[in-house]
Amino acid sequence: MQVELPDGYKQNVEEVGSGYPLIVLHGGPGLDHSMFRPYLDALGDDFRVLYVDERGQGGSERVDPQTLSLDVFAHDVDLLADALGLDEFVLLGHSFGAIITTYHATELGTAAAYVISGGADSSEALMVDVTAALEAMGEAGKPIADSWELEKTVSTEEELMELLRVQMPFHFHGSPPPGYGDNTVGSPEVLRHFSSSGYGDFDYRPKLANVDRPTLVIVGEHDRTTTPRASRVLHDGIAGSELVVVPDAGHLSFVEQTEPYLAAVRGFLSAATQRG
Repeated sequence: MQVELPDGYKQNVEEVGSGYPLIVLHGGPGLDHSMFRPYLDALGDDFRVLYVDERGQGGSERVDPQTLSLDVFAHDVDLLADALGLDEFVLLGHSFGAIITTYHATELGTAAAYVISGGADSSEALMVDVTAALEAMGEAGKPIADSWELEKTVSTEEELMELLRVQMPFHFHGSPPPGYGDNTVGSPEVLRHFSSSGYGDFDYRPKLANVDRPTLVIVGEHDRTTTPRASRVLHDGIAGSELVVVPDAGHLSFVEQTEPYLAAVRGFLSAATQRG
């Protein structure tokens, strides 16, 4: 459905299930909510899952990418909650969506609880981790490293999809499922903008102590992008947070180990919303 936000912007939201509202933010930047489906749909048995296509991406209205920032994306969460008449909500973000979620948690704090799935502590540390992982892959890592550099000049959706195809093995511990990512509606202009600016140029480490809401930090054991190291930093900095490392999974832990991932998220959110 297209939801008109209070500022007049039209945002695409796909809804599954009913219950306590769970807003879900996708990775990228420049991708869409299809990365989660059908893997997170089972959360609709307990929650009103609201898959969001972030501003300028997926099925949402296109905008000048120069107007986008982590601050804009984070405030869009609250604008969406207002537009839908949500008195309370919980927020889950994965990868770039987790970067937005952490911004929301440290700067706004209006969600009842947070799930930081495949998160990062700083843009600089993120790129150090990725570079080290690519170097460890030897020759197999070179085309993937080249594709990361090409993000800065990507200009068509076809080029974006090719970059996604080249990078896919990096994001999985095992083999990617056949056809995964094929339904993506890409936004190359958004990817180009953020890849040229440190994916938001963030450093959350000094601000993690600001988070005072229940928080789950969850990461794949073999995540080479947003690593367990980064998740431990987030966990150590957020008082009272929970840390779950999903065994035998890479960056897309909810795809490779769906049931353990869902069990951890469902258990945490059920407890957090009951406390609220």
